[in-house]
Amino acid sequence: MPRNALTQRHTDLKAEFYGRVRARGGVPDSERRLRQQVRRLKELRAADAKEVARLKADVEALVGSLHQATVENSHLRQQFADRHAVVRVLPTQAPFVR
Repeated sequence: MPRNALTQRHTDLKAEFYGRVRARGGVPDSERRLRQQVRRLKELRAADAKEVARLKADVEALVGSLHQATVENSHLRQQFADRHAVVRVLPTQAPFVR
């Protein structure tokens, strides 16, 4: 039975329910635990949303870098194919050592 049907059509049951809640002295432990779990899940969802936004930004940056490298590679291949162009080998960097 839907909740609104119960609370609107059977006000006596609704009153009895809330009377029992008041008699127990507050919110049941099960509801308290569920509310705490809902709060934790909302926090996790917010953290996940931040992580997804960060990852999307990283993807955009990586796609831009890949595009730039592809264009540079194409340009170098063109220069290599052209016999009149001068191709210079750039020195490599020493590996990073901690």
